[in-house]
Amino acid sequence: MDLQLLVYLAIVGSVCYWSVRADDFFTDQPPDDYFQRNTMADCPNRFYSKLNRYDVSYAYGGERAKIGEFQHMAAIGWTKNDEIKYMCGGTLISPTFVLTAAHCAYDSDSNEPDTVRLGDTNLGSPEDDQYAQQIKIKSLKRHPKYRFSRKYYDIALIELESKAKFNEGICPACLWLENDAPREELSAIGFGVTGFAGSLSPTLQKVRLNEIDNTECLKQLPIGGRTLPDGLVKEQFCANSATMDTCEGDSGGPIQVEKIDVTQVLVPLVVGIVSFGTPCVEGSTGVYTRISPYKEWIEQEIQQPIDYMTCARTSNCYFRRIEKIKITYPRDLPSHRVGLLWDAEDRNKFHCGATLIDYRFVLTSVFCAKTKQGSPLYIIVQENNEIVPIESVYVHPKYDPKLPENDIALLKLKKYLKPNFDSLLPVCLWREQEVQDQFGVMHFSAYSNAFSNLKYYSKNNHQRYIIESDIIENGKCANPEHDKNNLLCGHNQINLIPNVCEMDYGGPVMNKSYHDYLPYLYGVVSALSKGCGEDLVGTRVYPHLEWIESIVFDHKNERFYFTT
Repeated sequence: MDLQLLVYLAIVGSVCYWSVRADDFFTDQPPDDYFQRNTMADCPNRFYSKLNRYDVSYAYGGERAKIGEFQHMAAIGWTKNDEIKYMCGGTLISPTFVLTAAHCAYDSDSNEPDTVRLGDTNLGSPEDDQYAQQIKIKSLKRHPKYRFSRKYYDIALIELESKAKFNEGICPACLWLENDAPREELSAIGFGVTGFAGSLSPTLQKVRLNEIDNTECLKQLPIGGRTLPDGLVKEQFCANSATMDTCEGDSGGPIQVEKIDVTQVLVPLVVGIVSFGTPCVEGSTGVYTRISPYKEWIEQEIQQPIDYMTCARTSNCYFRRIEKIKITYPRDLPSHRVGLLWDAEDRNKFHCGATLIDYRFVLTSVFCAKTKQGSPLYIIVQENNEIVPIESVYVHPKYDPKLPENDIALLKLKKYLKPNFDSLLPVCLWREQEVQDQFGVMHFSAYSNAFSNLKYYSKNNHQRYIIESDIIENGKCANPEHDKNNLLCGHNQINLIPNVCEMDYGGPVMNKSYHDYLPYLYGVVSALSKGCGEDLVGTRVYPHLEWIESIVFDHKNERFYFTT
């Protein structure tokens, strides 16, 4: 793929460079639950769930689905006291039929569902109701061999009282008809709970999963005996991820892949139905009903063929183009980047960069943490010029100037970030081995001093920029000398004016973060990046998560001090 790189001006500076906010971001006291926190995986819910523009982690470890992204998703509801509670999901497969799980036939009070909602990605808000349709259920038919005391044949069909009208938010899916699941990453969607003992999500969430062997899967399941007397059978398959899973409330929903047909239309192919699984924690596993063995039963019930070509040509959906979702770059995202200072009087925020990852820790490169003039003494906040002293510097134990993949350092601050701000927040650390951005790009932090010589600007009034690069094969750089493990590699093909732009060493390499897509830190800008117009190199965060958390959650001295 040809690289398409753009330089974006991040609105992080202003002409009024020396203005200071009345409220500081940092305080001497830790948050109330600071010492109870023991994993940075809780970042999405801890820092972003209360912000209106972020909807996070409801399918465990998931991401907010966009309007029109999953047009076939159905929410199955029970009406009680004039209120509808959506407790299962389903897949629209024709104008009048929804595919779901057989165990969704009744709720805990033995009541049948009575309504289906289509085209809605936020059940708690009217934000996308222009596409939504509420349709009564005419009938629900479980597979004839399904028994509530067993986990087998967990598939059912809902017939709607009236036909669904297709629009930009509603369109049926096609079904994967091969014996085996596709050998690629699968996507599961639903309105399920946030995690073990959590609450149902009002917003549609998506998770990325991979199939695992049934034998290995069975070892992880807490059930057996009467419910699975034959173990896992060929009509079932398992999928999981280190950080994502489907949960209670996702039952009946689809797990799928997307393929492009010859007319350049994106076609969703549903591989399975959410059936059951282990409790929703990190590394949990879901079990899915494989759809392909039930092809003939489905055709018999809906009275129409479900082969690939018939489905793709008769759905009458003209909205599934590859670029079907238009997104613009927002200007109101929280900030995570801070500058490093060696002298409190020199307030240049771009000597080196760092990224806030916790209430009192920032991540940077060893290149910035250990210099000829010593270690930095302060951080400076972009938004209000607040200066916070640095208490300790931690260099990765395996760092060697000849091994750039370990060029990473932690700086511990003497103060704590206040928990109630939404303009300065810790970024979430990417917790998967491979970088997989939904837009296929990553952002390298850079800056320009082009305004410094103008008389109306302060000499320190640099502007921060973002260089956008396609994700090149992880660990591979254009220069063979940089072909090292654990590096992020990109390239800027824009022919910039010489010296107009500099790389923000120690600053963040991130995903393409938008209003409802969480900001994730992939790595820190490496000194191997010699200029904005050349190869872009970052040190990946993922291989160092264990070391980072061992430092961040070592509270021995702090606990003693604050509990006396």
